[in-house]
Amino acid sequence: MRSDKKVRLSFIKKLFICFTIMSFIPVLVLGTLTYTISSRESMRNLENQASETVDQALNSLGRTLDEYKSAISYFCKDEEIISMLDAGRVTEKSRTSIYQKMYIMLAGKPTSVAMHLIKADGSFSVSTSQIPEVYEIKNHEDWGVFRKLNSNDESMEYSNRYTAKNGIRYCMAVAHNIKKDNVVLGYVIMDIPEEAFKAALGAVNPAIPMKYAIADKNYYILYDETFGYRPGSFLDNNIRDKIFQMQSGKKIYLDEPYRLLSYSETKDDYQLRIISSVPVEMVVINSNYITVTTLAVAIGAILMCLILSPLIIRGLTKPLSTIIHTMNRVRTGDTAARVTVKNNDEFGYIGKNLNTMLDNLNELYQKDLEKQNRLRLAELKALHSQINPHFLYNTLDSIKWLAKLSGINDIVVMVSQLGRLLKSSINNQRDIVQISEEISLIGSYISIQKVRYSNKFEVDMEVDPDIMSCEVPKLIIQPIVENAIIHGIEDKIGKAHLKIRGWKDNDRIIFEITDDGVGMSLDDLEGIRKKVQAEDMGKSSIGLANVDKRIKLYYGEQYGLAISSEANVGTIMRVVMPFFEIQQEKTEGESEDHDKNRCS
Repeated sequence: MRSDKKVRLSFIKKLFICFTIMSFIPVLVLGTLTYTISSRESMRNLENQASETVDQALNSLGRTLDEYKSAISYFCKDEEIISMLDAGRVTEKSRTSIYQKMYIMLAGKPTSVAMHLIKADGSFSVSTSQIPEVYEIKNHEDWGVFRKLNSNDESMEYSNRYTAKNGIRYCMAVAHNIKKDNVVLGYVIMDIPEEAFKAALGAVNPAIPMKYAIADKNYYILYDETFGYRPGSFLDNNIRDKIFQMQSGKKIYLDEPYRLLSYSETKDDYQLRIISSVPVEMVVINSNYITVTTLAVAIGAILMCLILSPLIIRGLTKPLSTIIHTMNRVRTGDTAARVTVKNNDEFGYIGKNLNTMLDNLNELYQKDLEKQNRLRLAELKALHSQINPHFLYNTLDSIKWLAKLSGINDIVVMVSQLGRLLKSSINNQRDIVQISEEISLIGSYISIQKVRYSNKFEVDMEVDPDIMSCEVPKLIIQPIVENAIIHGIEDKIGKAHLKIRGWKDNDRIIFEITDDGVGMSLDDLEGIRKKVQAEDMGKSSIGLANVDKRIKLYYGEQYGLAISSEANVGTIMRVVMPFFEIQQEKTEGESEDHDKNRCS
């Protein structure tokens, strides 16, 4: 035999598990929230700081470039220098004077800044360093920086990243022309090294480590310490797409290493673009620290719960153990056992009520013994005075034979059919019968009613043989037939017809009782329907409401009785019940209504 026993946890163990879970969940939830909020806030602060810092760096670089532009503009407007260049030939004394002015101009600036003065006709040049080949005016007279200077009277920036022979790397140039009477006499170019860019960017002194990349409006890279481009390169399309996204306010992160990008740009014609990158390691490290701390606190809370919970639970559940002990004593037959109540809490309430219940049970037990003794005496007396139903059946049988001998056939029919009805009632105490039995019962009832009403109506009965062996609740069709005769046919003038049909429709059994009697008006029909569907049927009845109620109780709300009628036309009553195929015979001890409407 299969065992249905399941592993059950005691209340104390369940309580212990709950204590453990409840100690862990708050720490877990709090840790998760702390980790999430802290990481989010740290990342937001990092983004804000990076955005502010890149703006400050751009401003610092802009101020540095403005200083260079102001200085070179001042230098190019020096009347002495203009006079020297306007003279046909520049003397050595003039060269020395120009040198002195150039070094005075570069005072306070990084020593690697290179300044070049080049006469427009290329006949004279002077430089604090070596003049790059790109500034050889004879070869590039109307090209590059010279072409722009010929059409621009202001100081201007020019993208020119190169590495000098002495190893110094230059990012860009600031240039200005020297004019007299709208005639260009020469050009002054100041090459700005990476050192100057680093100094300008470092002046911001951010609280977070940042690296920068600087490009012009054409995405030509002037300075790069974050992407690793080769000198003279342009930003690739991937970085340009990210710049477009950052211009729309989106935060961009790069992998390998994981870092945050920020972006800013100047609004002048040169449009200097600056991109900063910040490693996100600090946020990750801080988040990891929170995670480790949360785990440590959670483990500590669980350990503390494991130590303290048994002590607390034992104290809380001691009254429950006392109640269980008392119940076990009662189960073994000690009905005098009682709970000693010391607490005034819920356990005390249960203990008091258990004691009261045990007292009541003992009292009821004694009363039950007394009732059983009295009932036994009453049954003995009842046996002497009980009327035997078989005596009544035998008496009806005698009346039937007397009527036959006297030639009164109507009495014979009525007594015979009444005897069959009575015999069925005596011998069949089941609640569920086969449809064939129900049909036989209906036949007997109709035979009696035909005699009573002098064959006022004709009956047409059509029942599918396939459903005859199906089982249905007893007296489920007969009350409907009775209702049709009494309320439909009795008051009709002339001959009436009653049709009884039964058939199987898919998984349903349908009985339809149709009469062409007086019918009902819509108001009367609605009243009948409400009575049939009413929850409370009032007094015990085997009428229509009883039929509908029993069907719904047996099979569910989707089954039952439906009524349609029309005054002076007739009434149709339809009973719908489920159809079940029998898979096997009932086993011993199985309930009679276990398989309702089953068919063999």
